[in-house]
Amino acid sequence: MADIGAAELAQLQEGMTDQQKIMFITQYSSEKKERTVGLILSLLVGVLGVDRFYVGDIGLGVLKLLTFGVCGILAIVDWFLIMGRVDEFNRKKVREIAAAIKPS
Repeated sequence: MADIGAAELAQLQEGMTDQQKIMFITQYSSEKKERTVGLILSLLVGVLGVDRFYVGDIGLGVLKLLTFGVCGILAIVDWFLIMGRVDEFNRKKVREIAAAIKPS
């Protein structure tokens, strides 16, 4: 899974007025998460679940916090999975924003 591209953003903006497009881009830019930040958090404080809190996975974040990443195993697994979770978070967020802004 890769980061959201310009073509996908343009497709979501179809049917929007210029003002709606500006609102869409502004809101998405302020709410999207960065893949690099997710990976850095996972590498540095992943055993505390900070990486999962970053992408909105509160349940797994609490589990990792209380068990120190289940003795480090989940923390290591998340080194490989967290960028995909950031992408999933961004895709979900961009669809929510588009649905809220697009005319019915």
